Amino acid sequence: MKHIIKIMAVLGLFAASPAFAAGLEELAVYPTFQYFTWEEFKDDGSRILKESGPLFGAGAAGRVDLYEKTLMLKFKGELFGGQVDYDGQTQQDPDPTVSELPVKTDAWYFGAKAEADLGWRFLVEKVSIEPFAGLGYRWWLRDIQGSTALDNTPQQNLVQVGGAKEIWQTLYTRFGARVDYLISDDWKVFWEAGAKYPVLNRNTAEVSGSGDVTVRPELEWSAFAEAGFKYKQFRPSFFYEGFRFSRSPSVPIGGGAAVFQPKSESDIFGVSLGWAFR
Repeated sequence: MKHIIKIMAVLGLFAASPAFAAGLEELAVYPTFQYFTWEEFKDDGSRILKESGPLFGAGAAGRVDLYEKTLMLKFKGELFGGQVDYDGQTQQDPDPTVSELPVKTDAWYFGAKAEADLGWRFLVEKVSIEPFAGLGYRWWLRDIQGSTALDNTPQQNLVQVGGAKEIWQTLYTRFGARVDYLISDDWKVFWEAGAKYPVLNRNTAEVSGSGDVTVRPELEWSAFAEAGFKYKQFRPSFFYEGFRFSRSPSVPIGGGAAVFQPKSESDIFGVSLGWAFR
């Protein structure tokens, strides 16, 4: 979380500078409503678990003309959180009566992200085309609640299943293009799409008897997109954001045991209801 604060502080210093303010083309705040899914898979491709449900958030975004309406800076900061449904299983265990038991419970999410892109804008009458490249950082807490399950004995005894907490971080590059079409002084439509590639993935989890253990999922490309319109100050949009993580290397925790993060995928579909001040 301290990294998010540092990034937002840097953006705040830029925003406070006269040169930045003079070039500020857009500034908007918005709530977001998201449908979130998270899935994990075994090495053979079979699914271990699925989490799905709504997340809610709020953010601010802006766009700055750094040089003659050509070199553009776009920045964004968001908070998000919510409770989603967890449909999965317990971990593999040497005791077959409690190994891979079906479990349903809740998972809480809370997180933040910050992104900044540099783009080179081409203007053709009422259309602007802007290829861009940038960086993003996303931090989130994943808190899986404790529950109960029926064991694999003939009697199907009820057993307690502990919860789990994880702190995730990913630092990623962004590459894409955005297009704006100015219909009139009051109306504009816009869309953007691209791909992300992480330079750092990290998951720090609580492991019973071993304290916090950090695993590093392998790097994979993922996609993002947004489309919407602006009518005077109202700026709604629809967006998609994906995350892909390959299986992490195993981390020994003693006694011949090791932990790893399975192959994981996340998809987020959402709506943003922005209000533009510029």
